[in-house]
Amino acid sequence: MTSAFNTAHNGDKLPACEISISQELIDVYASLAGDFNPIHVDAAAAAASVFGGTIAHGCIPMEPVFQSIMRWSGSEVLPPHTALRFRYRAPSRPGDVIRSDATVNGEKTTDGVRTVEIAFVCMNQRGELVIDGTCELTV
Repeated sequence: MTSAFNTAHNGDKLPACEISISQELIDVYASLAGDFNPIHVDAAAAAASVFGGTIAHGCIPMEPVFQSIMRWSGSEVLPPHTALRFRYRAPSRPGDVIRSDATVNGEKTTDGVRTVEIAFVCMNQRGELVIDGTCELTV
């Protein structure tokens, strides 16, 4: 991990990251994950649903959070023992741009193991809250 992780203080901001959601991205993810739920990939079925159109799989709008943590920590993957707690507040749709905002929220050391807590939100281009939660990174 980089010195950013090692010198983290409450209130430190992580790099903001964003993702543009398209139907093509949703379809590619569906192929990779094997998740062809009509709410994601069938425009007609999704239009008839409560959502009124296709929505992204949950991992897609979380990507800016993952990218933010990896850039800040200097890791190419989420560090081992990363714990995420989050809630989806609104669906993400083709045409949305989802941006993360993450801040160091606290840290603790227990039995010589340091844990940093990060609070995050994901907002769409209309300023609507899409996801909020926390992440604990342990070294």
